[in-house]
Amino acid sequence: MDLPNNQVELWSKHVKCNQNGTKCNSIELHLRSVNESVNNLVDSLRVTGSDFNSVEAKSAAGGFPESITESLSALANLPGGGVIILGLDEEAGFTPVDLVNVTGMKAALGQKVRNFTPPVRLDIDDGEVDGKPVIVARVQECDAAHKPCRAPDGKAYVRSWDGDYAASELEEQAFLMQRTHARADSIPVPTDTADELDPELIALWREGVDGDDPSGLGRF
Repeated sequence: MDLPNNQVELWSKHVKCNQNGTKCNSIELHLRSVNESVNNLVDSLRVTGSDFNSVEAKSAAGGFPESITESLSALANLPGGGVIILGLDEEAGFTPVDLVNVTGMKAALGQKVRNFTPPVRLDIDDGEVDGKPVIVARVQECDAAHKPCRAPDGKAYVRSWDGDYAASELEEQAFLMQRTHARADSIPVPTDTADELDPELIALWREGVDGDDPSGLGRF
C-alpha cells in the first residue's frame, strides 16, 4: 500500500504565517508540520497493522538498528523514496518505545548514509508520538542515473510491501537499463524567459533538425 503524498510528505516550506493573530516562525511551523504528519502516518500504520511500501517503522529500543541498512537502500531505490520512523514497536501495535541517546542515533544515521553508493540523501527530523520522541527520516529517491543505490556491502535492495529484499539479477539489470545521463542543457533557468533566445540561432537549429529528419518521425 502506498500512502497519499500529503501523508508521506513530512516537511513544510520554511515560511512565516499568522495564525489566530499569533505570528509563527518557520521553525515552529516545521516542527508542528512534522508532528502532525508523523501522527497521521502512525494512525494509518495502526489501522493496517503493518508497515507500508514507502514507510518503515523500527523499534530501536536497544540502540541503532542494523536492519536499517537494507531499508535505506530499498527506499532510495523506490520511486518517490520513503520514510523511516525510529522509536515505534511494530509488534506492539506501533507504540512508541524509550529511545536511548536520540542525538547520538541521529548522528549515527547521518554518518551511515555516507557509506552507500551513491550516498543516500536524507532529511532527519524529531517527531513525537503519544508524548514520546521518535526520529523521522525522509529517504529521498536515488537519481535514476545512479541507481541502484547499494549498501556498504555492495548489495542493492528493493522494497516489497513492508519488507526489504536483495535485488535479483534481473532487477539490477532493469535499474542499469533505466540509467540516464544528466544533461545540464535540460535544466531550465528560472530567471530567463523565451525572450532571451536568439531568433537567428533558433532558425538555424530548426533548419538543421528539419534537414536531418524531414518527416519529423525521429522525435517519436
